[in-house]
Amino acid sequence: YILDLSKPEEKRVELFIYYGTFTRAFITTFEIHMANWATPCRILVETLGETVGDIFIFYRCIMGFALMNVIGAVFVQQTMSVVQNDNDIMILKKQKESEIYNKKLRKMFTMLDKDGDGMLTRKEFESVQTDSELHDWMSALDIDPDDLEGLFHLLDNGDNAVSVDEFLNGATRLRGQAKSIDI
Repeated sequence: YILDLSKPEEKRVELFIYYGTFTRAFITTFEIHMANWATPCRILVETLGETVGDIFIFYRCIMGFALMNVIGAVFVQQTMSVVQNDNDIMILKKQKESEIYNKKLRKMFTMLDKDGDGMLTRKEFESVQTDSELHDWMSALDIDPDDLEGLFHLLDNGDNAVSVDEFLNGATRLRGQAKSIDI
């Protein structure tokens, strides 16, 4: 059509502008898929006929839907990957925080255990009242140091001494606001 001199020159030039070289056809194909496809289609209908226009529209619909589905699938897959990664990071962060908290509790237990027998007696536990550093440290770990009698009673399993495990389990439960079930 472009080389046929019997066709109107303005239509041949218009067709050439959109499809005359590989680069022009490539740009037009990109435009068809990503932007305005009506103008290139109208040029084909006006120059090559309605059958070519119908084929063009059929091609555009099939490729457009296929392209959008692929882009949508990639987007969903990437989103799910990020969400899964966020969940994993959140879990690891929570585990790390728990490990750090337990290390601090073990260090506090060691400082409270004056005789080094691995058990806190009521007397050792009450040293928090006289030692302002221990009192502040306990507060910083979200454990209320003001009711030591009640706290010792909650941590103790009945043998009037608190082991490391009892201290860790109880202090972790009591961290922050006391729960009604613990009180």
